[in-house]
Amino acid sequence: PMNTLHALESATNVVVGYLINVVLVHILLHALGYEIRLVENASFSLVIACVSFARGYCIRELFHLKGGKWN
Repeated sequence: PMNTLHALESATNVVVGYLINVVLVHILLHALGYEIRLVENASFSLVIACVSFARGYCIRELFHLKGGKWN
């Protein structure tokens, strides 16, 4: 069904974003002199990824329900 595809697309987007976020935060924080352990970084990034998934899925569903028409 279409909802499953929407969820799969959102999940794929979030996983890729999660991996980018973990690497980017590690590089940026260390460059700024902050010491953050990988476990802390991964945990923080996981929270962001879950919120990102919910946001992406809800927005897609909202557009789907409205049929792209915002009258």
